[in-house]
Amino acid sequence: MQNITLRIIGAALVIALLSAGPLFAWGESNPRAMAMGGAYTALGIGIEASATNPANLGLSRNQSFSFDLVSVGLSVKNNSFSLGDYNEYNGQFLTDSDKNDILAKIPAEGLKLNVLTEAAGLNFSVGRLAFSFRGLGASKVNFDKDPFELLLFGNAVKSEVNLDDTRGEAYAIGDGAISYGHPLMKWADGELAIGATFHYLYGIAHEKITYAQGGVRTTEEGFVGNGEMIVRSSLGGQGTAFDLGVALVFREDWVFSASWQNIYSKINWNNETEEMRFIFDMQPINFDNLADEDSDSLVESSDTTYAVPGFSSTLPTVVKLGLARSYKKLTWAVDWEQGTSSGASQAITPRVSGGLEYRLVNFFPVRIGTSFGGDRGTIYSTGFGLYMGPMHIDMAIANNGSFSPSKTKGVHFAFGMGLRF
Repeated sequence: MQNITLRIIGAALVIALLSAGPLFAWGESNPRAMAMGGAYTALGIGIEASATNPANLGLSRNQSFSFDLVSVGLSVKNNSFSLGDYNEYNGQFLTDSDKNDILAKIPAEGLKLNVLTEAAGLNFSVGRLAFSFRGLGASKVNFDKDPFELLLFGNAVKSEVNLDDTRGEAYAIGDGAISYGHPLMKWADGELAIGATFHYLYGIAHEKITYAQGGVRTTEEGFVGNGEMIVRSSLGGQGTAFDLGVALVFREDWVFSASWQNIYSKINWNNETEEMRFIFDMQPINFDNLADEDSDSLVESSDTTYAVPGFSSTLPTVVKLGLARSYKKLTWAVDWEQGTSSGASQAITPRVSGGLEYRLVNFFPVRIGTSFGGDRGTIYSTGFGLYMGPMHIDMAIANNGSFSPSKTKGVHFAFGMGLRF
């Protein structure tokens, strides 16, 4: 039974591991945005507008030229355990109280693992145009709570293990985008601009659990069970996506910005499209029949891989509203984000974020931020920049649920360097 459970969990883990490469995230490699809690819709100008709001390219405050040499970002989180939990229980003898505490940390819907990554390089903007190239990706996996309860307490307490809530999705894509912002009108203390971004999407990999059911239970005759899981995958495809935005400056230093990311998107996966079907059937297993020479026949399992027609997927549409204001040394911003569909990188629950940037000296801005809601929980962030003339170097780090690294259930990191003129 343990081997069967591990194989099922292992199949789901394959999906999570896809996110170790250049996967998808939403501006995850922008360290200034991360440090300010993600409240960046109204602040991103130059090449940064490509990932935030293309309309910002049409504002008079836009940079004449910007160049990002390299930027990388990583986000890993779960909904149950912190680093402190791992340090507390790893290698220790677990009492019943410890086991109950561990199990209580896993919500009824199961253990969720989310990974977001992004890498970009040699991106640039010239006037109202921006050109960006990114490797992006996302992974979301949900494991049933039942197997963890069985592993902790055994079948005497958990007589039935259900796997129906096991699900997951991951994808990796390359994104080449061109953005343009256009000024519509200006007045004494304000201006209005619109913008759009076109994305060419190169599909690298896609994998999704499309069906999972079954489990194992204890009866008077012994352990019995059956189950089935289907994982659909592809190793290549292509598609397009479009973003739209509007930006408004009023009272000279107030900025309101709105963007609709992936207002249209579609990726056609047509290379090595296949499904893997895993089935197991467990006859009653007890001490007596385990001693028989034919005990190997008590569990029948099969792994079948077969080709399937090409399929398509979409990226979740996201609406973002931002408000920001800059003073001589202080900049603040707030964002409201709403996904219209749930996916591996987005939830339909609204998300609110806010951030501050303060320049005690012009070449060394420091930043703090926080955000809550959506599918990522509460995040506390901080970071700094080092500006040497046109050269900009920025770093950021953020924790999920707590300021303390030992209590966080996730960590986020970003680094970038480039030129601004």
